[in-house]
Amino acid sequence: MIKVDQELIPIRERFAQEYNLSKVLKKWNHPEKNIPTINVVGTNGKGSTSFLLSQNLKQKYSKVGLFISPAFIYHNERIQINNEMISDQDLRKYLAMIEEDIQEYKLTFFEIWTLIMILYFNDQKVDIAVVEAGIGGVKDSTNLMSDQLMTLLTSVSLDHTDVLGADVEHILKQKLGIVKPKTILIISIDNLKYKKTIDKILQVKDIKVIWAKKFVDPIYYQQGNKGLVFETLKILEIKNYDLTIIPFLGRYTELKSSPKWVIDGAHNLDGIAQLIQTTQKQNWQPIVLFGSSSHKNHQEILALLKQNFTKVFITNFDHLKSWDIGQINIANKVKDWKQFLIENNDKDILICGSLYFIPLVYEWFYNRG
Repeated sequence: MIKVDQELIPIRERFAQEYNLSKVLKKWNHPEKNIPTINVVGTNGKGSTSFLLSQNLKQKYSKVGLFISPAFIYHNERIQINNEMISDQDLRKYLAMIEEDIQEYKLTFFEIWTLIMILYFNDQKVDIAVVEAGIGGVKDSTNLMSDQLMTLLTSVSLDHTDVLGADVEHILKQKLGIVKPKTILIISIDNLKYKKTIDKILQVKDIKVIWAKKFVDPIYYQQGNKGLVFETLKILEIKNYDLTIIPFLGRYTELKSSPKWVIDGAHNLDGIAQLIQTTQKQNWQPIVLFGSSSHKNHQEILALLKQNFTKVFITNFDHLKSWDIGQINIANKVKDWKQFLIENNDKDILICGSLYFIPLVYEWFYNRG
């Protein structure tokens, strides 16, 4: 497996004025048309929902594709069949196949991954694919999956406002824009507060809308995600489901139990609010260590954390997207998070924030001497 700290795909532009993947797919004779797809969009919970759904679809389908992002430990995580990651050999093979396309059409980082996924799934003749959007919906490269069976909308909140818009209505328009006519849209009950806005956006679309109920789970913010999965499985007539499957790493992952250490990739205001509800239901009051990427709504997130936890610390981390804690107005700053964790080894700790930070903590924990 190829670790994420190894360069595989050069970090090209993540956003562009013009996206050209559709032109490349035309050149390849539209392989995306051969992949029956369940699109997953939203702000929080896309990864957990996609992973859990893919696990259960194996009850009915022989080959289930899964496309998720970002990768946690290995680049290969992004593209899976029956929850087995694409091999290093195949990953490098497809990269070589599209090298000229990448240069000629100036594909962005996410377009490259989407193209590899489409070509691989098509060659492997998957029966169905669960495809998680990167950011948004309308402009997201996963919007090119034309054989759409249904779309799942997870919890929506303000995030990536520089790309999607400064208010929830603009963000919802972007995300719901991925829904194709005459398909099914399943909406997380977490979005019920936006029902009027959603109804307004959908009034011109010829689709069937289903609101999923919560599915009881000890991790509060997984209730909406599991409700989406349950509703999807019901529509697909899959009865032998298992929603107790633990979601993939970094979503309320317990590193140790006594004292309790948990890592969680909650990195925006809504994600942090739901994480707090989980800790409150467990009557757990840990030390909080928060590391964020830049361009997030730091002050509101930190204010919410400080309202609910006695001790909140912030830290930077070794990644180009890490924030500069020197610019943040908070007293408890940690310059060396590894040393901080060593010194507080006997205390309960919740480590949360950027999905670029959380994998670093996970790897350090299991590889430390």
